[in-house]
Amino acid sequence: MNAFIEELLETHLGHIIDKSKDKLILEDETLQQDEKDLSDLEQRYTALNLAKSDRLIINDYIACLQTVEHRSLDLSYLAGVRDTVKLLHSLDLIKSIEIQEK
Repeated sequence: MNAFIEELLETHLGHIIDKSKDKLILEDETLQQDEKDLSDLEQRYTALNLAKSDRLIINDYIACLQTVEHRSLDLSYLAGVRDTVKLLHSLDLIKSIEIQEK
């Protein structure tokens, strides 16, 4: 199974994920409002009178939060793909893949 997931990743699954996710993002009104709120908060943050060292710490913190969230979302998507493949395999809808449990 791990080899199968690796093969999916090597065959541009990331591009497929991004394309699918981008379409959903464009259609999601809640996310669109959150993006607007984020933009407003970013402008307010930029206007704050902060020391350069404080701003760097906050910027690094925000970047780290974004990186963790992005990686977590990617892993969640891959887990969904893996679980779907396992389900299809257990239902004998796909038979040529050997499932290796961890």
